[in-house]
Amino acid sequence: MKFSVFNGMPYGRVQQPGNRWPVPNQYFDPDQARRAVANCLDEVEMEDELGFDWIACAEHHYSPFNLAPNVSVLASALTQRVKRAKIAILGALIPLTGNPVRIAEEFAMIDNLSNGRLVAGLLRGAPYEYLVYNVNPAESRTRFEEAWDLIIKAWTDTMPFGWEGRHFHYRNVSIWPRPLQQPLPPIYVSGSSKESGEFAARKKVGLGLAFTNLPLAAEAAKHYRAKAAEYGWEPTPEQIVYQLPIHVGETDEQAHEVVRPMFAHTALTGGIVDANRLVATSGFFGRGDAKLVERFKDLGSDEPRSVEEAIQRGTIICGGPKSVFQQVKRMREEIGCGVLNLIFDRAGAPDKKRRSIELFAKEVMPAAREL
Repeated sequence: MKFSVFNGMPYGRVQQPGNRWPVPNQYFDPDQARRAVANCLDEVEMEDELGFDWIACAEHHYSPFNLAPNVSVLASALTQRVKRAKIAILGALIPLTGNPVRIAEEFAMIDNLSNGRLVAGLLRGAPYEYLVYNVNPAESRTRFEEAWDLIIKAWTDTMPFGWEGRHFHYRNVSIWPRPLQQPLPPIYVSGSSKESGEFAARKKVGLGLAFTNLPLAAEAAKHYRAKAAEYGWEPTPEQIVYQLPIHVGETDEQAHEVVRPMFAHTALTGGIVDANRLVATSGFFGRGDAKLVERFKDLGSDEPRSVEEAIQRGTIICGGPKSVFQQVKRMREEIGCGVLNLIFDRAGAPDKKRRSIELFAKEVMPAAREL
């Protein structure tokens, strides 16, 4: 197996409960932000030295959960601190941009800055993200597929071309630089729905599974592999990525105790759940969102309520090194994933987070690579 560390550049605790979205930026403290940026860059350098395969990042908006509204800016900074691991952008939310060519250019530049180490995640985003740039989520699929085709064409065509689509229009496209990796960098899309899994199989690209649980992820991976077989190919284990939080302690008891007090503060609780539900159920963008209503009407209602329940459902990895190894092994066997994208932020304090990362790298990862 291979292992990735997700670095969202979290701001840390806000002076008032962050159980709402958007989080008012009146609580932004420049000194705390400077520390968050410095911690992130120091941590990725350490993770690279410890032997992680990927250093991952993503874009999110209007929240201290992630200080990277432009993931290309963060990824560019990572290329100068991470000398060996791949730079995995997981990812850019391509239906939200009015300029897919800009994404193609920025990703190609990052591939050049990293000497060909880009992993390109081209994602659709959660419903609440569509409030950021006032994009109708009912157009999410058509905008995504058109932006996808345009980005791939920009990376692969060697002569200038024009583009007249439903959502995007360009008189001339001829990007410089092109990606170093030819014909394309490794590409991943979200597999949160069967439709997305079929798209990944049809395009013969990798599948990313996040904000889900072990049974649902295993079902999604099975669907993806079945569809790939219909299209005449077989994904490698490395083409299936499973993302989830993790905390490694000296013992199971210590790890559980660290995570327990902050267990309710996840990316799928509080304000983000409410924002997702608002977009799905209120008709905020008008007609055409019936699928979103069905998918998100109960969002967050079945989230695990304890560390032990979350471990059982595979929504978190938590424990001492021996227990963590067994949890990783279970995910490899049940999902068939070849990459785990690990979020170590649950430790809270930077020193506990770094110790968790070190314990995983030194006491879990060597044996887990053989799974």
